[in-house]
Amino acid sequence: MPKSLIVILLFCSSLSLFGQTVADSSGTVRRELDEIEVVQQRSVSFVEQTPERLVVNMSDVQSMPKFLGTSDPVRYIESLPSVQTNNESSAGIHIQGCDDYQSLVSINNVPVYYPNHLMGLYSTFIAPHFRSMTLETTAHNGLMDNRIGGWVDFRTPPFVPRRFGFEGNIGIVNSDLTFDIPIGTKHALWISARSSYINWLYGKFLKVSDYSIRYHFMDFNLTYLGLLTDRDKLSVTGFYNRDNLRVFNDASVSLRFPWQNIVGAASWEHTLDKGKWQTTAYYSSFDNALDASLDSARVLTSERFASAGLKNRFDYRVRDNMTVAASLDYTHYINLPLDYSLRGIATFDTDGEKYATEHADELSLGANWRHEVCPWFVYDAGLHLSGYLHDGQLFGGIDPRVTFRFIPHPDHVIALHYGRYHQYFHKSGLTGGGLPTDFFFQASDKFRPEEAHALSLKYIASFLQNRYLLSAEVYFKQIYNIAESTGSILQVLNKRFTYDDYIVTGNGRNYGLNLMFQRTRGIVTGYVSYSLGWARRSLPGLEGFTDYRYAASSERRHDLKIVLNSRFAKRWNVSAMFVLATGLPYTKAEEAYVLNGQLICRYSGYNGAHMPLYHRLDLSCSCDIIKTPEHELGINLSLYNTYAHKNAQFVLYDTSLKPSYGTTLSTIIPSISIYGKF
Repeated sequence: MPKSLIVILLFCSSLSLFGQTVADSSGTVRRELDEIEVVQQRSVSFVEQTPERLVVNMSDVQSMPKFLGTSDPVRYIESLPSVQTNNESSAGIHIQGCDDYQSLVSINNVPVYYPNHLMGLYSTFIAPHFRSMTLETTAHNGLMDNRIGGWVDFRTPPFVPRRFGFEGNIGIVNSDLTFDIPIGTKHALWISARSSYINWLYGKFLKVSDYSIRYHFMDFNLTYLGLLTDRDKLSVTGFYNRDNLRVFNDASVSLRFPWQNIVGAASWEHTLDKGKWQTTAYYSSFDNALDASLDSARVLTSERFASAGLKNRFDYRVRDNMTVAASLDYTHYINLPLDYSLRGIATFDTDGEKYATEHADELSLGANWRHEVCPWFVYDAGLHLSGYLHDGQLFGGIDPRVTFRFIPHPDHVIALHYGRYHQYFHKSGLTGGGLPTDFFFQASDKFRPEEAHALSLKYIASFLQNRYLLSAEVYFKQIYNIAESTGSILQVLNKRFTYDDYIVTGNGRNYGLNLMFQRTRGIVTGYVSYSLGWARRSLPGLEGFTDYRYAASSERRHDLKIVLNSRFAKRWNVSAMFVLATGLPYTKAEEAYVLNGQLICRYSGYNGAHMPLYHRLDLSCSCDIIKTPEHELGINLSLYNTYAHKNAQFVLYDTSLKPSYGTTLSTIIPSISIYGKF
């Protein structure tokens, strides 16, 4: 077997290491509907908080430091407490120590399974297409989908625009454009598109050792809204993204990573005198592939995960201080966990094991009761029932959830939450780290459904007439039946390779503290967030240890973010973001050799090593040439990694398996873009 092929496959493997108060001055509790929208055109604070969620107005995202000319909503989410910072070689949203697949990312409550571009530099969401973005960390009600992590939901506009308009951004790396198209007074279309051309200018900087990188992505969003009657509303959403990554050198080494998401949904909403009924039909799929070749030697893998479903939700206000809600959801899963083949290697030629496409069905019934007992006490009590059928095996869960809110003063809120959660699919991979070569697989007798018990206590306070906001949260989550991969992409070179031979199961414990301090008004606004967290894993299949000694791949022990924004003059806006975080854990490779036709790899302790400390400063300055309530034109200059710190993003090994830290973005990256709204 050529040594160079081992090197490029090791490269694939090493990439994995890659406020508001809720009561007014009179003591009356504000009613918080399940769909919270920020309706101001210009918010005085970055984030609006309640004990259950943080809501971000998409117009505020434009004030964040831009990366390569674009303000990305998911990078905004990553600056909030409880969301772990990614480095440039990992992707996905990791909430309170959970892996990215354990949290729900959705558009109008329709799941999107891998909403990331390469290395998490961008998400697939075009900010102007959406009205608001909501983050829920732990305190979910009885209607939450079957996930054990958090929830990030993007909401499209709920109203017909008054006039035709468009908003766009033209940069040196990518450009996007969004059209608001009213059709009369009852119908509207929103169309958004984005495409990259990063190779034109930065191609020579996109290198790993002596390997060159070429990359391209595109995103499309389409939303239709029809106000059929005074009580009936129809919305249709389409979402598509595609990425193509190529890594190569002069020795005829080539790796290709294509992946894509497709989402389609139609929703009908009927308004009642004291509530509403909503029904949504949807389809969502994620596909990826890997093609690694050296001369005639070639490794091919592919995976597909899709779901089609029907969601029903009913909300009704029984009395002014009492609300009930119910949901009935059905989901059908279509999953090809992993398909692979090897070509051109005489000793190893094989088609691998051909996994059949799997089908599974999930049915969930949720109920939630909210009672505003008095001005200083509110509670939510919910129950979530679920059943799951796969290959003749039936699983189920009964999940109670309750949140108590105490309001001793109009400016202070204390919230206590307990919830039980189930999840009926897993995700692992040959490269890990949230890369698009990861694959989903269904719960079974061998890999049982994941379960979690979550407990959190949160405090929110405002000071000096809401000029300053403080939030603090402690949380604990006990997780069962986590599936972790212990192998690497090198294992596909074995004739008898099956992905489940390299997966071990165990339990997890996530716990920690989140703090956030905001300044909402003044020349300088912004926030400081700090998270102290542990994400530990007990994996008896590894050396027999059961004492939670292993770190999860997403664990960031310390995570500090400082975000500042200042409109110091009428037409000028400057912003900055500083990130300081503990390096990600990884498993260090010790040796690899071939014995009796099998490739043998030996590693040190699972996730026993850590990357160096991660830190970065981003700056952004915008000048408004035209600034009116309806028109905007300006120029933005952004600096990513301002002091050019070489953050370790992954580990590379030479043919003797000597490790070294590598980076792809080791220098300051400036960008200039023109933005406009008309």
